[in-house]
Amino acid sequence: MKMVSLIALLVFATGAQAAPIASKAPAHQPTGSDLPPLPAAAPVAPAAQPSAQAVDPASAAPASDAGSASNADAILDNAENAAGVGTDVATVHTYSLQELGAQSALTMRGAAPLQGLQFGIPADQLVTSARLVVSGAMSPNLQPDNSAVTITLNEQYIGTLRPDPTHPAFGPLSFDINPIFFVSGNRLNFNFASGSKGCADPTNGLQWASVSEHSQLQITTIPLPPRRQLARLPQPFFDKTVRQKVVIPFVLAQTFDPEVLKASGIIASWFGQQTDFRGVNFPVFSTIPQTGNAIVVGVADELPAALGRPSVSGPTLMEVANPSDPNGTVLLVTGRDRDEVITASKGIGFGSSALPVASRMDVAPIDVAPRLANDAPSFIPTSRPVRLGELVPVSALQGEGYTPGVLSVPFRVSPDLYTWRDRPYKLNVRFRAPDGPILDVARSHLDVGINNTYLQSYSLREQSSVVDQLLRRVGVGTQNAGVEQHTLTIPPWMVFGQDQLQFYFDAAPLAQPGCRPGPSLIHMSVDPDSTIDLSNAYHITRMPNLAYMASAGYPFTTYADLSRSAVVLPDHPNGTVVSAYLDLMGFMGATTWYPVSGVDIVSADHVSDVADRNLIVLSTLSNSADVSALLANSAYQISDGRLHMGLRSTLSGVWNIFQDPMSVMSNTHPTEVETTLSGGVGAMVEAESPLASGRTVLALLSGDGQGLDNLVQILGQRKNQAKVQGDLVLAHGDDLTSYRSSPLYTVGTVPLWLIPDWYMHNHPFRVIVVGLVGCLLVVAVLVRALFRHAMFRRRQLQEERQKS
Repeated sequence: MKMVSLIALLVFATGAQAAPIASKAPAHQPTGSDLPPLPAAAPVAPAAQPSAQAVDPASAAPASDAGSASNADAILDNAENAAGVGTDVATVHTYSLQELGAQSALTMRGAAPLQGLQFGIPADQLVTSARLVVSGAMSPNLQPDNSAVTITLNEQYIGTLRPDPTHPAFGPLSFDINPIFFVSGNRLNFNFASGSKGCADPTNGLQWASVSEHSQLQITTIPLPPRRQLARLPQPFFDKTVRQKVVIPFVLAQTFDPEVLKASGIIASWFGQQTDFRGVNFPVFSTIPQTGNAIVVGVADELPAALGRPSVSGPTLMEVANPSDPNGTVLLVTGRDRDEVITASKGIGFGSSALPVASRMDVAPIDVAPRLANDAPSFIPTSRPVRLGELVPVSALQGEGYTPGVLSVPFRVSPDLYTWRDRPYKLNVRFRAPDGPILDVARSHLDVGINNTYLQSYSLREQSSVVDQLLRRVGVGTQNAGVEQHTLTIPPWMVFGQDQLQFYFDAAPLAQPGCRPGPSLIHMSVDPDSTIDLSNAYHITRMPNLAYMASAGYPFTTYADLSRSAVVLPDHPNGTVVSAYLDLMGFMGATTWYPVSGVDIVSADHVSDVADRNLIVLSTLSNSADVSALLANSAYQISDGRLHMGLRSTLSGVWNIFQDPMSVMSNTHPTEVETTLSGGVGAMVEAESPLASGRTVLALLSGDGQGLDNLVQILGQRKNQAKVQGDLVLAHGDDLTSYRSSPLYTVGTVPLWLIPDWYMHNHPFRVIVVGLVGCLLVVAVLVRALFRHAMFRRRQLQEERQKS
């Protein structure tokens, strides 16, 4: 059956190639509003070396490995699902390599001959035709007869670029791509083979080839019939192979209902966990959108009339067709009452692995164990050394070529870490390089860094001692042969919420006598048993610090389920405020990888019910008095839609410097603030809660929905995280200004023996005061001792006189 479907697809795809992309002119660039989501991926490490390097298309037969077999099965499955789909709905998409993730031109050299990009095709789309239009340049020093760039897609041959020494620049050149080559996750590779006069030297900088980031990939797709199966979630709302920001509409009949909002927040945080770094936006409507997919949350009797009145007997999950769009899917999260709606939402948040291959499921009650502090699944443990193999797949630690590019290991940690006297963390690095006379050890090394900051370099092969050489000859001590091991330190200030270890191999080939070529491709890797150790850290920090919120959602994510946090909303929030709330819950889920099942939703007049919790306030300033009361410990006040500095005593500035002397040297602005929160301007304010010491109030404020939505989006944008600082951030689009004026307070605890170090840390005034007090005490003790000694001598003299 699959073979018949494959033949039918080939016939269909051949006919489709005479459609819109036959012209060499670039197709119209689609906009996000009139097209289904399509690929936009970040660059990844180049894929494995293609099996076919020859320029003859006949030699580029499909690989016979397991990966190729699974790709073929995926293509056949898509072919079967395409039955009955017409070509009148075909859509042409044009993407530059830059939009697919290339930061700049893809440059290949002899030491790094492979460059690639990874991108995805949504599972509900089928590629019918495609074309690659490339331009770039090749070194005039290359020989045309033995130099080329081979282009492959998923290890299938696409075409070859040949150098022309008289015309180094080339393109645009077009290559038709057989649509059968596309799968859900695709690898587009450019493999460089160089040749020149004399001996070939992979490190020769004169041998290179470059493919412009403005080269284009044109794809024509048609939609596949929808498959409404709960087991496919998060599809069709989100496809993990497509790396772009996701938009998932929510439909809420009662937007002011705290229970329905809590259920919606659980679902939003689960989708945030799935989308992770890509980001997700949840626009809120009261009716079902005319096209596309949507999620409807509410009691069965209150669902939109367009869905009818589905019969439910308890917590229920259900996928149905969009009443206005047969290709759209509506996910219903419902029940007979609000408690059952929350239970149904937990069926997605905590039971997604058990969802059935069906469009409907009755959800059983789910007991969720309470979370412990700092145990978010996305945060690495601070109680033990953590293997790098626990953080990334082994393949992410391996590289090919003499300079395989940066091997990255992302990790997350709570930003409130503190060590005694700033003692550094330990990174144990183990790595492997080729044995034998291949590399010039004197010029080959591994560079280690963190967050784009250099740490240390190590030679790929340390000189062995005489004893080690003798042991190897007799077959002793060879268990870790070929593995180099080093321990380096990481200063605590280099580690914050979102971090990335970086390893860069730079190997130089060893010159061979008689111009004999060495190996064209070598393998090097960082051992997955390498470890990072943060076990000497404790959880304590000074607040307010909005940088912690932007990098890790701190302090709210201290408990991954947000069980020590509450969200304060207006009595009757509109769709904009609810959308901002859902976006924020999506951000929390992406930060912790855990649904926010413990968060409470309250209005301003019920804040006393959650007085012992950290508070997040979302407001469009319709009732600024309620917001001002919660910011009583802040240096700022809200009145009449304006934010301004509160009244301060003359000594308040001096006291703030005494608390935080480093603020004098910071880039924040302890100046007077006076601004109107309208016209897209928003304010993010953080301060100690007036209801409980050591608790935090975070207020996201704007007079309009645009400014409020922009504040939440800023938190998920890595490019803006460095600009989020202090206790106040004013935002207008991407224009951010940070301020610090509010009093500091402490969040967290340390052992008793560490309290003096914490109290004196970065506080020279306190050290001076303690020193002066210590000197006075010493002087007082000495004076008393000398006085007592003088009195003793006086009595002795008097007794001697009396005796005489």
